Amino acid sequence: MKNITAFFGGSFDPPHNGHLGVALGALRSGLCRKVVWVPAWSQPHKQGKKTAPFPSRLAMTELLIKGQPHMAVSDLEARIQLQPSYTFEVLKHFAAELAAEETPALLIGADSLLALHTWYNAQELAEKYIILTYPRPGKEISSEALSPYWEKKTVQKLLSGVIKGDFFEISSTEIRNSMAKSPKTGNINSEDKNLFNALVEDYCRRHRLYED
Repeated sequence: MKNITAFFGGSFDPPHNGHLGVALGALRSGLCRKVVWVPAWSQPHKQGKKTAPFPSRLAMTELLIKGQPHMAVSDLEARIQLQPSYTFEVLKHFAAELAAEETPALLIGADSLLALHTWYNAQELAEKYIILTYPRPGKEISSEALSPYWEKKTVQKLLSGVIKGDFFEISSTEIRNSMAKSPKTGNINSEDKNLFNALVEDYCRRHRLYED
């Protein structure tokens, strides 16, 4: 296997154990050797929406992956501050900062893969980078779903990067709403799934990030 380093971008507002499960699943799949979390500075589809400050989202992400091997957090987007921060442009900077023996990859969800043809510089993005995709409920990835938008060889490449396994769903929006309405997040965590990291929750409480 190549020394593949996956770029895992997102708002991470806040980051949670669902995100962590994705990163762990990517590593366990053997499709990459390292996952670098890259909190977004300014996402094109979230222009005008209120988010927690970048330093807070960066700090929470660092708390979430604390002690996890083969994971790191990067402040790349804050340093380059692209407006808007299209993935294709950010990846160029990401790749430039990797060691010579590292190969960059993009880690996204099935919903993003199905819409990848609509992204900025989509064709070059799919040709230039390895695309790793984790499944999401109700989003079936197949050659039939991808073929209308991509050449056969590109479809095969995209399918080869699909990570096998089950990933549980929890949204950052749900966590924010719960924290705004309740002094505790017990309604998020259940007996069988610990969805919200205690260190991240404590950070949110201390900095009053999502209070109503």
